[in-house]
Amino acid sequence: MPDLRLAPVEPAPNLPVIDLAPGESKTVGRGRQADVLIDDPSLSRVHARISIDEGGQLAIDDLGSTNGIFVNGTEQLSAFLVPGDTVRFGRVEYLVSFAEAPPAPDGAPVVSQTILRRVAMTGAPKVDRLALEALLATSREMMAFQDLPALLERVLDRLVSIVKPDRAAILLVDGQTGAMIPRAVRPSGAYSSVSEFASSTVVHEALTARDAFIVHDIRMDPRLQQAASVMLAGVRSVICVPLLGRSGPIGALYADKLGVEQFAPELAEYASAFAGHAAAALETAQLYDDRERHFRATLEAFAKAIDARDRYTAGHSERVTAYSMVLARRSGKFGSEFETIRRGAMLHDIGKVGVPDNVLLKEGALDPRERALIEAHVTIGYSMLEPLPFLGASLPAVRGHHERWDGTGYPDRLAGTDIHPHARLMTVADAYDAMTSARPYRNALPAKEAARRLRADRGTQFDPEMIDLFEAVEQEFAALHEEPDAAAIRAELLRPVGT
Repeated sequence: MPDLRLAPVEPAPNLPVIDLAPGESKTVGRGRQADVLIDDPSLSRVHARISIDEGGQLAIDDLGSTNGIFVNGTEQLSAFLVPGDTVRFGRVEYLVSFAEAPPAPDGAPVVSQTILRRVAMTGAPKVDRLALEALLATSREMMAFQDLPALLERVLDRLVSIVKPDRAAILLVDGQTGAMIPRAVRPSGAYSSVSEFASSTVVHEALTARDAFIVHDIRMDPRLQQAASVMLAGVRSVICVPLLGRSGPIGALYADKLGVEQFAPELAEYASAFAGHAAAALETAQLYDDRERHFRATLEAFAKAIDARDRYTAGHSERVTAYSMVLARRSGKFGSEFETIRRGAMLHDIGKVGVPDNVLLKEGALDPRERALIEAHVTIGYSMLEPLPFLGASLPAVRGHHERWDGTGYPDRLAGTDIHPHARLMTVADAYDAMTSARPYRNALPAKEAARRLRADRGTQFDPEMIDLFEAVEQEFAALHEEPDAAAIRAELLRPVGT
């Protein structure tokens, strides 16, 4: 059986490396009576005992220490250890690994069994021109990538072309469940579940150590000889590199070889480089997604607050968004623009923040000056949102949802097809909700009467094509307005596209 080693995670002059051969036992502490002296005040004089039996099983026992022993972050009185585990004595942390093997007879090279961090190589590493070109190509793509799934697929394809595994995958940690989810797999259909494809032991070791985990020959590693997924697949050699984000592991890059062939040591370096690209892409995409999601949530909360200023229009923005999404999905013309329409509809009245309460909440008829103040909400909203790049495509609907087909609307008196299609669509949704909602000066109109009035203004206020579209979804509008579960249906329509 191979020797085992405990090496300090953060090397320091006062922290020795601890090697143990089968059948050996050593005590650890800061007192001279300990076999291994660790000069740190957080340790007791004789803190713990480490022993390895003839079968290669490594064990650790607390000998009544003050500050305890911790295995992989959990305090233990005694525990069995395997390579990849971390052990903390007081506040000093050690990493368990296989000790370096002695030179083979007759000068024959020795291939290490499991290596954490860097692969040991004799002489200068081989430099593969194709590998460097693939890494440089990936670096260039990362400077301006917009399609994360496609980028991850290309990263994996390039890894496969250089490392030449039998199987490979980029796995991501599900933030809710902690499960490993595949985002790219080669070859396609190589597994029916992640547990069958990638050894959970290997992935766990890599994520725990936060470093590359390389097994050159699984038959020589006691931890993996009982791994069902590995044995069933006939795996011989494995490389697993964690994808590390700012807050810790976010996934793993996994590759293995079947049969008798093994990975060459230098290939682990290339795998680590490709894993770095994948991790950077994922981290960047997550940062952008988080920023946009938080920004969007803030703006939408602001829109709801505007609606809440008037109890008669509470929920107006959400309902207009739901109606707009129904029209957009039925039209068949806006397949790539759903999110743009959703944002524009949710924020279409945000400019009402600039309308005085005595005008916005007035129960009687508005005079010309007050009417002008109300109408200004479209240009106020447009000006508020214009500096935000990710809302640029939604601005025409915010500004134009009160334009009329006959050119008598506001603020720009556009007519016909000069009005943006999103604005023409949203005008129908906005008018329907206004008519079916109560006002201080009138009761809410029945859905059928609102539909009749929309048809009556076909070709004057409304785009005839949009009224034709409304007629195709009239029953869906009525259900969103009248059904007991209308709120739940609207909530599904309000979800951002892609979530």
